[in-house]
Amino acid sequence: MKFKIDLLALIVAVIALGLTVWQGVTQIEHNKISVEPRFNSYFSNHGNDGQWGVYILNNGMGTGFIKQLVVFVDGRVVAEHPLGQFYSALNELKLNPSCFLVAAPRKGDSFQINNQEILIESNPNTDANCTPDKLLLMKYQKERLDFKLVVESIYGVEFEYRYSTNTQNKI
Repeated sequence: MKFKIDLLALIVAVIALGLTVWQGVTQIEHNKISVEPRFNSYFSNHGNDGQWGVYILNNGMGTGFIKQLVVFVDGRVVAEHPLGQFYSALNELKLNPSCFLVAAPRKGDSFQINNQEILIESNPNTDANCTPDKLLLMKYQKERLDFKLVVESIYGVEFEYRYSTNTQNKI
């Protein structure tokens, strides 16, 4: 009789241990999903608010660390430039770079939660000569400009965001 009770206690302990391990694995997976960065990039023409250009926003629940940024014009990768690939993109698009402010996110930079960042923005210190370039940027950002952003979450999970399709996929 004592042997049966000992065996039953052992079985209950093994089941409890198994459930604890399963709960731990499930919790880790939940944590990975709950702190995913979630990117959205868009063109804003809210000139009254000083916003005219291409912006990116991390509206997920976790910080995204940049692994790679590749900018395309007409499907071709633009050249590296000390002022960033978006500066090169403006040159490829035959737009006057002095009409814009550009950002150059680097590998290892991070996008905080709910933080909007400038990628290309109209320079407020320009005159009316830049108006055609600003309007062309609005057109070209849909038809000719694209970029791919590879980011990593705090758990090391990598995601790829693509501007042209406004999609983010786990790699």
